Amino acid sequence: MKIRWIAILLLVAMLASTLIGCGKGADADTSKRDEGTVPPTSGTESSDATSAPDDSGTPDDTSTPDDTSTPDDTSTPDDTSVPDGGVSVPENLWEIVANGATRYQIVYPIGASDGVMRAAASLSEQIELSTGVKIPVGSDMELKSSEYEIRIGRVSRMDALQGIFKDYGNFGDRDFAIDLDGNHLYVYGKTATAQQTALSYFTERVLFLQTGVAGVERECSMRYIAAATQTAELADYDDYYAYFTLDRGLLSESHVRLSLCDNNGWRILSKVSADEEFNDMGASQLLAYSLGETPSGSVYPIRVEQTEDKVILWEATSGEAGSRVEIATADFQMDFYNAKGERSASITDLSVGFGLCSISGGLLANEAVYGTGERFNSVNQRGKSIHMFTKDEWSSDSACYMAIPLLCFSRGSGVFLNHYEEMNLELGKVKKIAEEDAWSATIGATGLDCYVFTTEYMSEAIRGYTDLSGHAAQPEEWTYGMLICRISPDLSQKWTVGTVSQEKHEGRRMGVYDTIALMDAYDLPWQGIIAEGWGPYNAGKHDDLKELCDYTHSLGKKFMVYMRVGYADSKIVNYHENYLVEMVLPDGSTTTKLPAAETNNPDTAGGAEAYPYLDVTDPEALDWFFGSYWDYLSNEIGVDGCKIDFCETLPEYYPLNYYDQTIPTAGSHHWYPTAFCARFWEMISEKPDSGMCFSRGGGIGSQRAPYMWAGDQRRMFACLDYQLQAVLSSGMSGVPFMSYDMSGYHYGYNYDAVLRDPTYEGHVFVRGLQFTAFTVCMQTHGRVRQVFEFVDGDIKQMAIYTYKDENDNAVYTDDSTKGSFYQWIPVTTAGYDTATGQALGIDPETGALLDGVEYVYDIAPGEMTYVVDVYRAYVKLHELLTPYITELSVEACETGMPAMRILGLAWQDDPVAHTVDDEYTFGDAFLVAPVLDDGFSRDIYLPAGNWLDLNTGEVIESGWHYGYAVALTQLPVFYNLDTTSEVAPTLLDGIQEIFDYLDEIEETVPDTMKGAAENGNQKNINI
Repeated sequence: MKIRWIAILLLVAMLASTLIGCGKGADADTSKRDEGTVPPTSGTESSDATSAPDDSGTPDDTSTPDDTSTPDDTSTPDDTSVPDGGVSVPENLWEIVANGATRYQIVYPIGASDGVMRAAASLSEQIELSTGVKIPVGSDMELKSSEYEIRIGRVSRMDALQGIFKDYGNFGDRDFAIDLDGNHLYVYGKTATAQQTALSYFTERVLFLQTGVAGVERECSMRYIAAATQTAELADYDDYYAYFTLDRGLLSESHVRLSLCDNNGWRILSKVSADEEFNDMGASQLLAYSLGETPSGSVYPIRVEQTEDKVILWEATSGEAGSRVEIATADFQMDFYNAKGERSASITDLSVGFGLCSISGGLLANEAVYGTGERFNSVNQRGKSIHMFTKDEWSSDSACYMAIPLLCFSRGSGVFLNHYEEMNLELGKVKKIAEEDAWSATIGATGLDCYVFTTEYMSEAIRGYTDLSGHAAQPEEWTYGMLICRISPDLSQKWTVGTVSQEKHEGRRMGVYDTIALMDAYDLPWQGIIAEGWGPYNAGKHDDLKELCDYTHSLGKKFMVYMRVGYADSKIVNYHENYLVEMVLPDGSTTTKLPAAETNNPDTAGGAEAYPYLDVTDPEALDWFFGSYWDYLSNEIGVDGCKIDFCETLPEYYPLNYYDQTIPTAGSHHWYPTAFCARFWEMISEKPDSGMCFSRGGGIGSQRAPYMWAGDQRRMFACLDYQLQAVLSSGMSGVPFMSYDMSGYHYGYNYDAVLRDPTYEGHVFVRGLQFTAFTVCMQTHGRVRQVFEFVDGDIKQMAIYTYKDENDNAVYTDDSTKGSFYQWIPVTTAGYDTATGQALGIDPETGALLDGVEYVYDIAPGEMTYVVDVYRAYVKLHELLTPYITELSVEACETGMPAMRILGLAWQDDPVAHTVDDEYTFGDAFLVAPVLDDGFSRDIYLPAGNWLDLNTGEVIESGWHYGYAVALTQLPVFYNLDTTSEVAPTLLDGIQEIFDYLDEIEETVPDTMKGAAENGNQKNINI
């Protein structure tokens, strides 16, 4: 009997250490390559007091982060309580091992995440180690159904599980559920991390916090209950590092190391085992290492003081005038103070497990939280639950194409979670576990790597992040101009082919030459073409590609192409299979065709095609792809840059084999696109005028490339706000160069309404165009009208064209395969067929009535002329700002300061400034307050200062201005009379001329679009 009790207690302990942590399983198959780059050894635990050690670190083969997560651990019942919703555990569930045999098996679904497979394997291995009995582990395709199972699975809808125990933990929408049904334990989650959460929750809050479970005496189970408070003990210290042991009664302690780094950043590293080394190779260090750089960062001397209940770490070189950390030991808390003695941040909880870690901290009342990467919902993320995992989701305010876990607090400090791994953030969201005035992060990593910047200004925290992860490179001046792009198949041919299909308006195949001709015919400024449909890997089209590059260059313009991130197309000359990333499947086999990670992209609905990815850790692969093939495209053919798409698709749910086997699988989803784009920029920047890397998505270090664009948004008013929030939130995350598909990429669910009412689309287009003039780069792209396709004189529709064949005969067809048509001529309208409601067209030469024409509008000639006129004016305004943009870019590359700035960045102590997220300053010279809806007025807030209204010529008071009238052609812009810019004052005369011209255009706007009253003042800008 005694032996059985020991076995039960061992099993309980094993469940805690394995299900909570999900320890590492068997190593991935590394037989692919027998040579690799051997990194230097990990940093030492102590340092010579006479020289500051490097704090960069190197990869550690023994501590690869796992792709898991953990629940919040702040709520523990007392000894006599049973958790709400507690369940009765069937006694035979713990008869896993009896008489040297087992009837149980551990089952996970085919396609389960790497973390789930490791959890299952680790559970089985630990039981075998202690009992000698091995429990079968495998996918539901490998194991037959059994009466006794522990099943770990995923469901897309929680209501698919009826009559089971549910708990919605502190993880936003990442729900999980636990079902104890007879001899079966079911653990379900909406995502892989939610599955890990369910496992941890079961062990911590259902099993160990129950009394009298399966006949086990209360004393036996209570030893595993987490203590209500966490304690800290100073274990050791030297001149550079302080070591602590954190304990809260869990099976494993947390071992923590603190050090002082650059930019007043205190670095926190943690680990589970006292015997292992701290892993200095965080995300920013990993990126530098993988790019062949020496990771940045130095460690500075500290001074340690210890009292009965507190340990104080001082910045040694500054005496008591520098920053410091106070660690409360009896009831653990870390308080960080800046040089002025102001508290910069507080860490209230820090827990580390096998494959997961969590950290929590305090927030001030009404404190704003910025950063976290690209966000569409708002700039201030206070009160939000954020899933830090990039996905391709069109027009979703919860989407994220770029995940950068930098938190900037409005008090002026910052926290940087130095992890590529998937994580969840709670930023003051009120829940039954989370506190309103607290933030927390749960990270799928074995050890925590975190920097706390004890700065006074958010701009200094941003610089601290960019100093670590890399500063943006200085773009060439031409990249600031208007770039014309179109979704494939447009720009995939030299000349226009075919007409629009009845289902989609992308079948016309608008040619490059025709696009250029139309832009020039209407005097529409542009600087470059991005030919998305022109694949760079089709050698059969390289002669035509060179012809187009040469022609575009002869006009003083640039020519760019498009590709998927890392995509090694089979059309590439000298295609090498062994230069690709391998993925290890559950059966041990490998594949170089990696299926896309989860996506809600309408284009990939129902499953995305698998693609090969270039191994960017292989020197030979890099030399072949960039040094040979892209060198040819760039320097011989003349391609000036590339738009790099689908940066959020690399999977990491199975082990990945890189040439450099020290690169971990966990976090590859965010690391890979960042490293690939950095390599592309490294190559293309060697062109005489530096070229351009224009990418969508990534993670820590994405600012290096240097351009990003903000994903796919719909052409509707609501999405104009998404675009503005994306750029501003990215700027607060250390990414200063971001553009977007001006005025939207696709029509979406209002498709028919927009096509039937071009006046609506024209309204959206103009409002999106206006504030884009005050950005770093203008770009138009998508499945929507180009500017010349708006109704203008005889042009009566978006996409129905007639063409002449080589014999000068007019041809009308929706079949783009019927011949080669190359001369564009307009079609006029005859309204709609009253019997069928179908649009009718007229041959402009013969007057013959054309039927079967879709999307033709009954609009008076010239009614939409103002759209192209407004476009012309605002693009020329943007071109006028080029010297000022260059000035801002220099600052951005040196400090990380974005060109487009939230008001709170300059007016940090103004509480109102932190509530306004639909205005921004462009540098410190211009405040822009765009209209983002269909109205003709808005409320405007001007922070303290001296402001000149560039629409009226008046000096205007700071504070709120309610109901400020804005005509359709106007953009509210206010000039800061106290600007530090040397360039901005020289631009005012030119801006006034353009604004005067816009007033003239306003006279041509249809009466139905004149919703704003005149501002009433003659503009006379005098300084």
